[in-house]
Amino acid sequence: MAAYLYSLDGGRFLPTEQTGSPWSTTSQHGGPVNALLMRTAEQKAAEAGMRVARLTVDILKPVPMAPLVLEADFIRQGRRLAVIDATLARDDDGAPVAIARAVALKEHPNQAPLFNPPAGPVPGPEDLPDHELVSAARRESGPPGFHLTIHMRHGPSLENTITWFTWSQDLVADEPVSPAQRCAALCDLTTVASGRLRLSAPGTWDNTQRFDMLNTDTTVHQFRPPVGEWFGFSDSFIADHHGIGVAEVTLYDIRGCLGRCVQSMASNA
Repeated sequence: MAAYLYSLDGGRFLPTEQTGSPWSTTSQHGGPVNALLMRTAEQKAAEAGMRVARLTVDILKPVPMAPLVLEADFIRQGRRLAVIDATLARDDDGAPVAIARAVALKEHPNQAPLFNPPAGPVPGPEDLPDHELVSAARRESGPPGFHLTIHMRHGPSLENTITWFTWSQDLVADEPVSPAQRCAALCDLTTVASGRLRLSAPGTWDNTQRFDMLNTDTTVHQFRPPVGEWFGFSDSFIADHHGIGVAEVTLYDIRGCLGRCVQSMASNA
């Protein structure tokens, strides 16, 4: 197994087998795509002396297991706010496969919080047992990919269930992955996690449960910089009507609540 998801050849991102999707041997998982787009958003935000507060990724079509190029630019760069657009495209024909828009904001380190996040204690990943995100049957019969690199821990908190995720590789070879990039990749699991928690018995995780809804986008809101390697999902919500749905989770790291993630869903029937 490679120690990274992509190698960088000039301006081309070359995917390894670990970027693969559980649905196909020819397309990439949405998680690595989210992380790549967060990486470029962070780089552009740093140019402006700001931090990414919100990232929205739209996957336009299956992202191929092939070389990709990534372009990003400011569509607005002010004193307190910057808006960044990014496009991930095939290298061979330039066809866009995913787009993103990020909002970057200027931090004010000396400003006291006006509204504190939820203070209820939740168990950290070190306090919970390991679980398998993917069932043994799918591991044996399905294609390799990013879904098989994810580590998961799961259990009840005082009021809600919390599910922690991490993955072990770097995003790009010879480059440390940032916590925001790691979190963005894992946020692709919002629909899967919310759906399985709804379908499983209270306090349990049934990874044999499958449902015909797929996410079409991912929006990550982070009111503070994420830290560490583990990211928790709690307070999950999922609902759909006539083949259109929405899933949402509250995001945690080892310091507590850090934001929210929401995804639109479409029927795969």
